[in-house]
Amino acid sequence: MLELAKLEMTPKERLTAYARGEEVDRIPTTLSAGETGCLEMLNIPICDYYFSADVMVEIESFLADNTGADNLGMGLGLRTLPEALGSVMVYPRESVSYVDVPGLDSLDDVDSLDIVDIHKDGRFPIVVEAFKRLADKYGEVRNLGSGLAGPLTTATNLYGTERFLKATRKDPEGAHRLLRYTTECVIACCKDFHDLFGFGFSLSEPIASKDLLSKKQFNEFFVPYLRECVERMSAFQGGVPLHICGHTSDRWQEVVDSGISGFWVDDRESLRDLKERFGDRIAISGNVPPVDVLRNGTHDEIAASVRDCILQAADNPKGFTLCPGCTTPVNTSLDNMIAFMNAAATYGRGARKGALPRGVEE
Repeated sequence: MLELAKLEMTPKERLTAYARGEEVDRIPTTLSAGETGCLEMLNIPICDYYFSADVMVEIESFLADNTGADNLGMGLGLRTLPEALGSVMVYPRESVSYVDVPGLDSLDDVDSLDIVDIHKDGRFPIVVEAFKRLADKYGEVRNLGSGLAGPLTTATNLYGTERFLKATRKDPEGAHRLLRYTTECVIACCKDFHDLFGFGFSLSEPIASKDLLSKKQFNEFFVPYLRECVERMSAFQGGVPLHICGHTSDRWQEVVDSGISGFWVDDRESLRDLKERFGDRIAISGNVPPVDVLRNGTHDEIAASVRDCILQAADNPKGFTLCPGCTTPVNTSLDNMIAFMNAAATYGRGARKGALPRGVEE
């Protein structure tokens, strides 16, 4: 097994200093693993992660202690909120959960639905308990955080993707009514967690990519609700970062104009292009290919991809975080994660916001 490179700063020290524009020991670097790390690293069935605070804390602690990634916390992902609102999930032993039966039968029923309560609905109480333990264990040296699906993706997981997309044409009023509801639930969820733990949320909206949503649908059924989330969430948590899978370059202008603080882009897109167009307005995150490189690549291929991402975007004026282009895939080896983190330590050494790190220039 590879040995993890030793660093001088704690994650909290690194992120605080980087945000102030000071030089840090390594470029901020995150992994989005969580339940996808269960099988490979600890041989724990993935389904166990979803229903046990003990397992959540064990996996997140293992990732923190053995990879050194700067992020810590259970991501709510794309389905925790829709499940709490009534969607029926399937939890395989060796892959991530998915929606089996959407929770909403008719758009006419939206007005009868209650706003989510993280203290009692779905698996939220388990997640809350796990966050309490992680805060007690790591609060002095690490910043906690989380992410969840935004209003559009939550709507599709509550009503069914195909049915919702058809409704944008056949029943746009009903689609907007559902989006109004999911917007309120997303904001309520983030506010309640912030009140408990003080951390902020990022939003994920894979449905908003060019691969699934036309530009017309994007402008009508995504942009207004993203803007509202950003405005209202910023009031209690500060900036709101966004991740969209797939191709997005044709809608970067609208995304940035929504007021997001940062954009985590898929590896299908160019970090350099995003930096050159909008780097003076938003922080950028990305985008080592998660499957072809992080999971299936050699250590040399991982290092080369890390170096390329740093060269493309580490001098972004508003800051850069190195990470995979999407969630760390199931069965990514710990060795490959360590290779990723070690390459970040090598090429990201002496990082400072708005400048290329010394490690990539020397």
